[in-house]
Amino acid sequence: MNVCGFAILVVLCVLCMAWVYWRFIWFFRDPDRVVPSGNNVVSPADGEIVYVKRIKKGVVPISVKRGRKISLKDDIKEKSYGDKYLIGVFMSPFSVHVNRAPIAGKVDHVKHYNHNNLAMTIMWFRTLLNIRPFYKYSHHMWVNERNVVLIKGKFPVYVVQIADLAVNKVVCWVKKGSKVKKGQRFGMIKMGSQVDVVLPANKVKVLVKEGDKVRAGESVLAKII
Repeated sequence: MNVCGFAILVVLCVLCMAWVYWRFIWFFRDPDRVVPSGNNVVSPADGEIVYVKRIKKGVVPISVKRGRKISLKDDIKEKSYGDKYLIGVFMSPFSVHVNRAPIAGKVDHVKHYNHNNLAMTIMWFRTLLNIRPFYKYSHHMWVNERNVVLIKGKFPVYVVQIADLAVNKVVCWVKKGSKVKKGQRFGMIKMGSQVDVVLPANKVKVLVKEGDKVRAGESVLAKII
């Protein structure tokens, strides 16, 4: 084997080892976080805020293609909910993928939806290149496998875990009746993914905006009023 061939082999081996380390070790890292005290809602995921939307009762107007809207009426059954805030956190393949409870409370509802997943590549590139709105053409938000968790604390908060094409796996470690603390680990999404939070608009003051970087269990999304 000549020098050039040997160099190519070494590079390929290094790249392969780097991929194995990322995929099976670094990807599953789970660092401790300092959960902020006070009346607030923390981020359930690491990543970047891709939208903060104030939405009308019963409808989540995410225009991903030709103005199509997605209704959460099958999941959001709280009569006390009027207008809501929908906050989306996009997790790139390099984010920590362990999810944490945004508030303290009791798990009232867990529902899993199994679908054929689409890749989140478009959103990843749009966030990487800062092309807004980040969610444009991102069909995964209404097609992919998802898990909806309702936590009832000072008010009900919905957390929606959304999977990616690469690994069809949403992991949830809590069930109905489980008690969680603010910032407590409750699940994980394997590979690139997204986590959405639905909050009652009359109960919070949102402190984040599109493009902000957040950390699960540590970054404050909203102040409770």
